[in-house]
Amino acid sequence: MCAVLPLLKRRLGLSAGRLGLTLPGLGNRNIISYVERIRFLQQLKEQDAACLSQLPEGQFLVFSRSKPLVRVNQANTNEALVWLSYTDVMKYHQLVPKSTVLLDVSEDGKPRYSVQVGALGTETQEQLESDTGASFTDLRLALFMVNWQEAHTLSRANCVHMWNKNTAFCGKCGAPTERNAAGYSRVCSSCGHTQYPSSAPVGIVLVTDPELTQVVLVRQPRHPPGMYSCVAGFSDAGESLEETVKREVAEEVGLEVASVRYVASQHWPFPGSLMAGCFAMADIQELKIDEKELQDARWFSREEVSDALERIKTNPHLRLRGNPTGELFVPPPGAIAFHLIAHWIKRTPVHQIYHHIY
Repeated sequence: MCAVLPLLKRRLGLSAGRLGLTLPGLGNRNIISYVERIRFLQQLKEQDAACLSQLPEGQFLVFSRSKPLVRVNQANTNEALVWLSYTDVMKYHQLVPKSTVLLDVSEDGKPRYSVQVGALGTETQEQLESDTGASFTDLRLALFMVNWQEAHTLSRANCVHMWNKNTAFCGKCGAPTERNAAGYSRVCSSCGHTQYPSSAPVGIVLVTDPELTQVVLVRQPRHPPGMYSCVAGFSDAGESLEETVKREVAEEVGLEVASVRYVASQHWPFPGSLMAGCFAMADIQELKIDEKELQDARWFSREEVSDALERIKTNPHLRLRGNPTGELFVPPPGAIAFHLIAHWIKRTPVHQIYHHIY
């Protein structure tokens, strides 16, 4: 395959000039602006030949059945996420162009991709993991082993891979669809209908009393022992974010909230959501829990929440195995809920929270 791409480029005339491709980073690549990166990314998404021509220059995340390749022993460092060159990826997986999706353009002007290798043979997988000092890791765990921005990258990669898998056939006529090179559109081979990946909006809200002395945290049956989080739910068709938040709080804990204020957002790959984090206020009163959705919900004091934050910061693996003592903890820093709770404790002004997170 390494010999195929150069041949393909020669036959199609895939030079930057022939493609009309504006390559960023002439000279010092460290000074590439955000606008340059985004416009380059747009060209790669829209032009199949351009996207394919840049594969040999790219950096690659590797997924195997929705498990990213992560250095578990270097969690929460800049070395946790593994980026491979095109040449390195080809040593282990020959079908790179057909199983790759475009992610973004790095600050030094290199396109970044994610490749889904499927179920590798045992020897191949062991060799890859040995060569990189990494292992294919459950995505929920991996999201809490990398920094905030890299968690978004992992989420995007998995969602685009899964979207391509789940839209192999047309939703209108049932015929097979064909993807573009970047993996961001699929066209029906029969009726021509085009599909694009999208995210489902979710409102996630930290409810506090007007004096900011207590918050409502909820527990779902799937949460590990001891973990409570924020009220959250998918938007209904036609709803605004504020309407979603008010409805979900009313449904789940029986409160009517006011002063809904947007804080920040996060993409989440389960199943493929845009989590819009908010604050809202409600008077302290008895909660009426929707037992179909929740296992428990309570008002918690500042002291209780502060202790819960300290527990998860000290031991982020509580998110996976739970707290054997049953003591309260909250989602770790990879989740938007953590930042809502942490900045409520700090009393950070709402308009400043985004800058602290990003």
